[in-house]
Amino acid sequence: MKKTIIGLALIATAGTFTACKGFLEEEPLMKQSNELTFATFDGLNQAGAALYSRMQSATWYGCQFILQPELRAGNAKNPLSIPGSGRYRLDTQWNYSESNTSSLWTHAYYTISWANNIINHLETADKGDATDQDINNLKAEALFMRALCHFDLVITYAQPYKCGTGNPGVPVILVTENGLPARNTVGEVYDQVVKDLLEAESLMSDDYARAGVDDAAAACTKPAIQALLSRVYLYMENWQGAADYATKVINSGKFALQSGDAYLSMFSAATAPAGSEIIFEVYGSKKNDFWDESGWTHLAYITSWGDGNDGSGDVCATTDLVDMYEPGDIRLKLFLKNENDNLITKYAGKAGSVPRETNIPVLRLSEMYLNRAEAISKGASISGASARGDLEAIASKRGATVPGTFSTFDERRKELMFEGHIVYDYARTQTALTRVDFDGTVNQNIPAAPDYRWAMPIPKREMDANPNMTQNPGY
Repeated sequence: MKKTIIGLALIATAGTFTACKGFLEEEPLMKQSNELTFATFDGLNQAGAALYSRMQSATWYGCQFILQPELRAGNAKNPLSIPGSGRYRLDTQWNYSESNTSSLWTHAYYTISWANNIINHLETADKGDATDQDINNLKAEALFMRALCHFDLVITYAQPYKCGTGNPGVPVILVTENGLPARNTVGEVYDQVVKDLLEAESLMSDDYARAGVDDAAAACTKPAIQALLSRVYLYMENWQGAADYATKVINSGKFALQSGDAYLSMFSAATAPAGSEIIFEVYGSKKNDFWDESGWTHLAYITSWGDGNDGSGDVCATTDLVDMYEPGDIRLKLFLKNENDNLITKYAGKAGSVPRETNIPVLRLSEMYLNRAEAISKGASISGASARGDLEAIASKRGATVPGTFSTFDERRKELMFEGHIVYDYARTQTALTRVDFDGTVNQNIPAAPDYRWAMPIPKREMDANPNMTQNPGY
């Protein structure tokens, strides 16, 4: 595995941590020297709090990483009834190049560099009053974030696991230092992700919760590690692993499927309601260094318009997505009709926050039921569970039913809409994309993976800076 760091944007400053002021009750001294930060457990623990800050960037979970998959795969489009700002106009047409691609690369590799610095300095740092379990919990957090970053990168910039583990993946970075790494294979990336998550699970105490945070669900916990393992195993078609880890989360007793107003308010709550469906989320705060001050680039602004809301209304739901829901399905209340367009209100923002801060769910309990249902339908076995039973558990809370001949793909599309899953579901299942509500000029329908378009181009800055980097075919 590579022991260097990406040579483009992640240069010497990669070890300097940036404060996430809205996430902590007390702002840490994160802009101190690396030597001081890495010298003590307290410094590394403050660095651990900052691990989550870049996730709120508008080019990651703050907007682009959520909306691009929805626009590409038929859940979203540009409304005709609203002028909009002109943003997100090319994604439906898969019109990408190395100069116009996902911007995940830089933020994810910066976060990996931070995680590496924590992991690799814990043994030599002055422990102070920290216990061995304190150290293990912090290391587990860093391993979780390193795994999540590598996973997000490989599903974005590489062909899906099912298309071949020997295909080019992304660089696996385990030590932060300057260098020019080549790409690891898809299989090597997934192996490292699983290794990190299994180690994190073994290290973290069952009841660990990061102290001093505003939102308990915005930091790693053991159920978050297990939930991500379920997702990763699903992508690997390790059906039993996906089902087993989903079951661990379901049976933990810490989360419950929501119905009615509790379900709707979950997405606009100031923090994740205790005992709700939220396992892990990005905490939205304009105090975060990666908030753009105005909120103009974030989810609430891009998807909202009218009805007293500020917003540009650049993205709305497709008609065929909305038509999938039965009358009385509570999820229909997450759409707002404007002429012939269906605006999405899932990210309406926290009450009283202007510009509107929004928490973004990354791992939810309903996904665990969906993962287990799919895994069981593919041959996994869990005592007392069935694919239909898991799908009905969700549907009953939403005021919906499951068809006699059900599709786990369709149920995922309805439940996880506008959470950034759908394009990766098409890719990992090698399902050809046929879009109905489409008004573009090119690429309405995309052949199943491994068509070159399922792997986005490596950014030009990386290609220019790193002679060992290879571009994906077709770009």
